[in-house]
Order: sequence, then C-alpha cells, then structure tokens
Amino acid sequence: MGRTLLLMQEQPLTPLTKVGLGFLVAATRRRVKQVVWARLAPMALTPQQFWVILVINRKGPQSLHTLAREVWMDDPTASRVVKALCDRGLLHSDPDPAHGRRILIRLTPEGTGMARELETISEEIRVRLAGGLSEEEQAVLRRGLAQMITNMDNLAEELPRPSRVPQRRLKVGNL
Repeated sequence: MGRTLLLMQEQPLTPLTKVGLGFLVAATRRRVKQVVWARLAPMALTPQQFWVILVINRKGPQSLHTLAREVWMDDPTASRVVKALCDRGLLHSDPDPAHGRRILIRLTPEGTGMARELETISEEIRVRLAGGLSEEEQAVLRRGLAQMITNMDNLAEELPRPSRVPQRRLKVGNL
C-alpha cells in the first residue's frame, strides 16, 4: 500500500528587523531574563532578587514602596522578594528614623558581599546587551524606549480598570 509522507518544512524566521517593536521589546526582555536566570543559578537567586539587591546597593536603604517602584514591581511582590532575601540574611529592615510608620530595607554585610558579585554580573550583561551600539545609538534607544513606556502608561490610563487591581503611573528609572 503506498502512502505519501508529507514533510512539514519549517518556515524561515522573520528577520528581527522586520518584526514589530512590541515583539522586539518582549523578546529582549525574555532573553535578558533567561541570561540573568542562568548567571544567578549558582547563587540560588531569582532575577527579581537580583534587581532588588542591586537597587539597594546602588541607592542605599529604601522603603518598600520606593524599592518596588525602582524595580517595576507592585508592593506585594516586592514584599515577598524582600522577605525571602531577609530570610537568607542578605537584607535587613529597620524603622525609618525620619518616618514613624515606614521601614527601611538595607543590605546586611553578607548582602553587601553578594551585591559586589552581582554588580560584576550586571556590568557584564549591560556591556553585552549594548555591544555593537554606539553611545549615540544607546541614547536614541533609551529615549525611544522611555517614550514607549510613556505611551503605554497613557494607554493604561485610558483603559477601564478592574476595581480590585490598583493601577499607578510608573516613572521611568535608569536600570
């Protein structure tokens, strides 16, 4: 009995220069996250924990809300990340002497040592991410991406909001 076997040929990938900006932004985010996960695996850290430690290392003690905004997380997510890092002895929280109800999150000595290692990883990733782009191209890209974030913030303001999920306008930070 003769059977015809049809082989599915894979279609060639669309060149990245031909795909939409939203797709490129999402693909870049996924790829950066994959690389960060791989680099952090030996330290048993998540990318969210990586960014939290780096922000505190670079900016000093932070309130939970300020920290959450700096790393583009909502407060409950940031709280869970901070708790996990406190449980590991990398962060500690103390009352803010300038504000009676706020706490400040800071690095412990162990966290400071970890932060040094993470700064090296961050710099490696930053250099590789920007490889092949001139300073001018990087500046144009930053402005363009910042504008895209503003555009999406504006769109989000126009959309109906679910009653249980608070929306807030995010400020563009320098990661």
